[in-house]
Amino acid sequence: MMSHSRVNVNRMIENSPLLRMDMDGGDFPCFTWRASSPVKGADLTKTFLEHRPNDHWVLVGDGIAQCHMQLWTAWNSAARRQRRGTSLARSFDAEFLRYLAGTHHVSEAFKRAGVRNGDQTGFFLVLPSADVEIESQSPAQSDLNKKWAQQSEVLANSMGVNLEAVRLECNTEGAHRLGVQFDEKVGLTCDLLIGHVLSSEFHS
Repeated sequence: MMSHSRVNVNRMIENSPLLRMDMDGGDFPCFTWRASSPVKGADLTKTFLEHRPNDHWVLVGDGIAQCHMQLWTAWNSAARRQRRGTSLARSFDAEFLRYLAGTHHVSEAFKRAGVRNGDQTGFFLVLPSADVEIESQSPAQSDLNKKWAQQSEVLANSMGVNLEAVRLECNTEGAHRLGVQFDEKVGLTCDLLIGHVLSSEFHS
């Protein structure tokens, strides 16, 4: 499974200049939020949908975003289907979540990746446009990064949560939520998370 997943990731990178650029070192637009007390998933999600800048902003729960390659792989997979007109979900953000959760069922994707009752932290993810290529170190990208950072602050304030500067890291609890299959004796890696994302493609 690992070698098969890696082959498919490499093919996707070769066929996408934007993905190749970003996976070479660019971070996925991701902001960590933390609430002062455990939240009610449905209520927080409703507030997020009311205040998010646009439908390219995605809310996910505790431990769901674990590495930048995982997020870029889900984004690229969703973007490719959108360009081809073969998306299974009705919206780009839902298609992205479907891949992130490694499933072809949109409802299951929201159940796995969304905010749950009792969560106290999670992530705002910003999905770059699927049809715009911007150099990662360009002034235009720098301006976008600043804009997203400002918007994340406004969004967090509107939702009553705080932003934290936390690095993404692999964690078993989030992997279990996503339905990732792995041997706990061997451990969890970003490669396994990428394979989980790609498993959605294999089964759809």
